[in-house]
Amino acid sequence: MRLDHLTAILSRPATLLTGSFLLVAGAIVTNALFLQPQRHPAPFMVTRAAPGPAAMPAPATTALAETPAAQRADDLVLAVQSALRRLGYYAGPLDGIAGPQTEAAITRFQADTGAPATGRASLELIAALSAARESDAASLAEIAAGEGAAAGEDLAPPEPDARVAAVQHALAISAYGPLSADGFMGPETEEAILRFQRDRGLAPTGEISDALVLELRSMGALQD
Repeated sequence: MRLDHLTAILSRPATLLTGSFLLVAGAIVTNALFLQPQRHPAPFMVTRAAPGPAAMPAPATTALAETPAAQRADDLVLAVQSALRRLGYYAGPLDGIAGPQTEAAITRFQADTGAPATGRASLELIAALSAARESDAASLAEIAAGEGAAAGEDLAPPEPDARVAAVQHALAISAYGPLSADGFMGPETEEAILRFQRDRGLAPTGEISDALVLELRSMGALQD
């Protein structure tokens, strides 16, 4: 730039001020638009794309092996199994699960009694099993009475069992009744014993055993 031009510019303050302002403003705009490393939170002009959220990696999926629902023991099935075993129809485990053995035993009993062969446990089946057992007991009593009469002997009525009566009382006061402490084993007593054995983790036999007596004593329900 020639000296006379520079002298002319300096002699005009307004021109010098305007030029300085334009130079500073241009530097600010250039810095704001192109030299900033990050995007301004509230820009006047959009010069770069807003950074999007970081892509999250897809979660790894693990194939879960499907497991069949566990079979639950059923008190009704357990009672049916016990009754069928006493009648000689069932030789499987007393587990309260209606498996193939249980269904086959129920079907055989229903076929023998003329009932519809469903193979399923029900309250009607329990009643039929109880009736069959009572019928068998009555038949055995008649046979014994006939044999005794033939031999000329007088048959005394059966005596109540004190141990059975004590267990019946202990079960009744432990909320496994209602039971009558009559000293005779019957369907109600056997069913109460089965439920108690199941609840206390004992072998479900429906019969009085040493383990049953010890458990009742440990609870304070049965006295020596």
